[in-house]
This record gives sequence, C-alpha cells and structure tokens, in this order.
Amino acid sequence: MKKIVFTFLIMVVVMPTLLASDTPPFRFGLKASPNISWMRPETRDYESQGARMGFSYGAIGDFHLGGNYALSTGLNITYTGGRLSYPVDEGRKERTYKLQYLELPLTVKMRTDEIGYITYYGKFGFGAGANLRATADDRLANITEEDVDIKRDTPLMRASLIIGLGIEYSLGGNTALVGGLTFNNGFTNVLQGRNEVSDRKKSAVSNYLEITFGVMF
Repeated sequence: MKKIVFTFLIMVVVMPTLLASDTPPFRFGLKASPNISWMRPETRDYESQGARMGFSYGAIGDFHLGGNYALSTGLNITYTGGRLSYPVDEGRKERTYKLQYLELPLTVKMRTDEIGYITYYGKFGFGAGANLRATADDRLANITEEDVDIKRDTPLMRASLIIGLGIEYSLGGNTALVGGLTFNNGFTNVLQGRNEVSDRKKSAVSNYLEITFGVMF
C-alpha cells in the first residue's frame, strides 16, 4: 500500500510539469450516486450477511493539469455499511451497519478527446472519510432492535482506493451530463473494540460500488 500511495503522489507532483500549459481551468459539478455496499470481516467467527443499498451526494471539482488530464476532487456525504453476524454472550447477533461519512476523494482523471458529444474518462486515486454517524439494526434470536447508536464502535476515519470509469455528454460550452461507475475499496478497519466472547479485535473493511449521475459546468 505504501508503494501505491508513493506512486500516486509522484503522479500528482510530476504530471503538471510533464503536461505544462497555461493556468489550468477549473470545472465544478454536482453528483448523486446510489450504491451497493458491503463489509468484509477480518475477525474469526465474523461472517458477512450480504450487502445493503446506500447513497451519496455532493460536489465535484476538476483542476485541469493540461492535455487530457485533471486532478479531480470534491466533497460527498456518503451512506454506506453492510451486514455481519458475530458471536455474543446470548448467542449469535446479526447486525446491519448504517454508516454516514463526509468523504474527500482525490483522483487523477484521464479523459479522451470529445467523440461526437461524448468524452470518456477513467480515474484512479484515494479517498478519506470522516465518520459523521453510525447506527445499526440488530437481531438476536427473535428480538430486533433498530437504530442502535454504535458511534463508539466505529473509528473516526476511513480510507479507500477509488477506481472509476464514465462518460461526459456535452450540452454545449463547458456544461456536460456525467454518468459513471466507481468502485470504492476500503482498506482501513471500520470497527473498533474487542468481541465480548472471544476477546478478539473487531476488524472489517467496507466497500461499495456506485453509479454516478451528475452535471459539470
């Protein structure tokens, strides 16, 4: 992972020099993205119980580096999570995690020349998210409890690798409709504390796949 981070930083620092041009223009946009999210447990006796639907919305900002390259960032409110089951003193609990993050992505976007009205792009980079809210729906035997506050069971920060593909459909001038598919692969633990039965450290990573709809100006 250190090699990936180092390579990305080199790209960000060196690319503007390699693609030297006048002051790069800035484009602003808005996006809305439904997602499918899931969690991959890393603690023994923890099992995934499937995915759940989520959503994100926010702003997009592209700083053009010259040529067909841009440094793309933004600010998103993201609802994600997943379903896990794990042992507790009373048996085995099934928990649906409902996590809300304020996310800051930082990616390098590579765009083609416009073909007709369409420009294709790919992007690669990283994201950092701050935990705004964490609740869960719990089921143990025949007892169900909803919207349990689990903020103390989740860390403040989440980091991720971002890979995406998409298109921009020109409406004239700098305005374009945006559609894309993005995989957000978490690589930091989104749980904290220890299991009450095994005393093992709780550990899981969260991932989501989102479809983006937006507009750039």
